[in-house]
Amino acid sequence: MILFPEDSSLGQRNAIARLSRLLAASAAVRVGETSVVSTKVHMQDARKPSEVNALIQSDAGKTFYQRDKPGEVIHIDVFHSEGRLDPVRVALSLRGALAGLRLVSMTGCSFSTLEALIPYIDIQTGAGGGRLDGDLSYGREEGVLNAHVTHVHVTALNTPEIVASVFTIVAACEAAIEGSGLQLRKVRKVTMVKGSDPIDISDYQASSDSLLRNIPRDPRREEIARYRQEALARQAAQDVGSVDDALRLLEELSRGLRAGEFARFKFSRDKSPEDVRQALARSRLARFDGQKYTLTDEGIMALSYLREHSHEIEAYLRRLLWSLPSREVPRSNRKGITLKTGQARGRGVALPRGPGDVPGQIALAETIISRGLRLCRDTKNQGTGSWGFSKDDLRFAYVREKKGSPVILLIDASASMAGKRITAAKELARHLIVAGQDKISVVVFQDADVEIICDFTKNPQKLEAGLRKVQAQGLTPLARGLEKVMELSQRCVKKPLVLCITDGIPTVPSKTLSPIDDAIHAAKELARRGIRLGCIGLEPNHTFLKQMASAAKGSLYIVDELDASTLAAIARKERTEQSC
Repeated sequence: MILFPEDSSLGQRNAIARLSRLLAASAAVRVGETSVVSTKVHMQDARKPSEVNALIQSDAGKTFYQRDKPGEVIHIDVFHSEGRLDPVRVALSLRGALAGLRLVSMTGCSFSTLEALIPYIDIQTGAGGGRLDGDLSYGREEGVLNAHVTHVHVTALNTPEIVASVFTIVAACEAAIEGSGLQLRKVRKVTMVKGSDPIDISDYQASSDSLLRNIPRDPRREEIARYRQEALARQAAQDVGSVDDALRLLEELSRGLRAGEFARFKFSRDKSPEDVRQALARSRLARFDGQKYTLTDEGIMALSYLREHSHEIEAYLRRLLWSLPSREVPRSNRKGITLKTGQARGRGVALPRGPGDVPGQIALAETIISRGLRLCRDTKNQGTGSWGFSKDDLRFAYVREKKGSPVILLIDASASMAGKRITAAKELARHLIVAGQDKISVVVFQDADVEIICDFTKNPQKLEAGLRKVQAQGLTPLARGLEKVMELSQRCVKKPLVLCITDGIPTVPSKTLSPIDDAIHAAKELARRGIRLGCIGLEPNHTFLKQMASAAKGSLYIVDELDASTLAAIARKERTEQSC
């Protein structure tokens, strides 16, 4: 595949296509009047400064970087009058020219810029050099400096992107040379010669921070690098909120994104651009240079992994909230639930003994784990812990039948739920639909309205379409929401599990003049119909919520704040107990 600068003319495209063919044939090419490009080592006779020899038997990648395969490195020399050119000047000119270069294929399809390849470009002048994005403090050996007083030496990975940028690289080097007061020197003849074998490269053996240098293959190092890439990709997806959004944003950042463009970026998961910007900065995946937001080296690694493994990262996000340990879940006041004792092995669940539960066989492994977690907490908080077993450590085995129930998620979308609370409730809905085998329905109550935004489904797209319509506003018609749940449950063959998320007390009545009495009456009707209710609320409304949960013979979880991870852990626990 051959790429071209987006605004290049037909003549420029023909020149790039010809250059690509000649490089593929291992030929040396004169570019303009000052430069030589090939995949070979170049030599110049001081007595004939206008003539350059390309050594047929000396591959640049093998000679300079000990690479295994020939043709992997492009070698560019731009010639000038004798002088010690500051490598920083050259680097600034090159980075400025390449930063705005957008590449397209012959068909016009857009590709990323050279941002990801900048670390794989090296320069050397008569005053020093190194990696283009490094500190350019290398290549200071006397022999190396003397060998480069008449030209700028550039090496880069041989990729379609670099080939498409050769003319831009040459022009940027020429601009830096002229800007420093040196004169450009014409190359009148380029010759392919056999040369001596082995070649003396003592004047090119310099200390370097180059990434082009071949490093002996270390499987363990490669494995660690893959783990690192995967971890960065997971972090990026978490920071942005979804894999699709992370891919879109990181692709834009790879090309450079101005502050105003970042602020207008649209996310599908109720994430604000400012929250995402701060998260990416904390994770060191993106940086701001005063003009544009771009990817750091870590961000480039994350993007590379996301491009090839988006499905794996999506699966990770789906599992993430469900992998939290049960000790993160506040204890509920379980009412009306009878668990059957069972064996410690086989299909079952291990739980602490609740009020009214008949103790079953002790689940030894879970009890030991519970004790270990308690010791860790005690040691961390108090500096010491009791090494014996306590009553709270005990876990008992209960039978879990192979059955499931549909889930109705009842969400308070009143004005007080705006911001992170409604976002957490929506995130729970997304994870419910991918984490279980049963269908879910989402009911939203706000102001005087109750709406089924998603009927029973296992389709994430259908759920997402409904969630996009939800905006927190208005009052709290909780009783009407519970009544809608009873209406919806009549369609279920199995009794559903109802999870209610609210941060307040009801403010809109249904059948009487008392919103609270109506909500408690509706809760009693749920219990009469055998519909299980799990309610998650905040401490200031504990008294009312306890009354309602008691009337429904359900569970109540009082939390400090409604956040997605806590909601998910509670939902997992409720679904487990529903199937017992």
